[in-house]
Amino acid sequence: MPRKAADALVFPIPGPKRLHPPPGLSEAAKVEFARIVLCEKPDHFRDSDLSMLCQFCEAAALAELAIKEALRESPPNGRWMMSWREATRTMKDLALRLRLSPQSRQPNNPRRVRPAVSYYEQAELEAHDEAE
Repeated sequence: MPRKAADALVFPIPGPKRLHPPPGLSEAAKVEFARIVLCEKPDHFRDSDLSMLCQFCEAAALAELAIKEALRESPPNGRWMMSWREATRTMKDLALRLRLSPQSRQPNNPRRVRPAVSYYEQAELEAHDEAE
């Protein structure tokens, strides 16, 4: 009986699953969805976040389209600027709820101890400063 290869004995470790875009999203929103989901940790989003994340991605796609159209016209049409403004406002509100903004990534407990910088990290930073 032949021996099994070592990689045949390796089993994948189940972990948190990433969200997948639903079929109703526009193409631009699907690209934004994939970008956001892949940039965050696999357990960052839950199934209950899906509808809010989809709306965020659609707002991002609309904002991108609106600014392109507004810049194409000379003078800019107020309709596209209003669309852009509303889309970015929606993105701002949803980003806070989805914890996508820099403020939401900060620890919310002021008494939380910041991790100490290791000697190696400090030496690397100092060496980088001296090289410049």
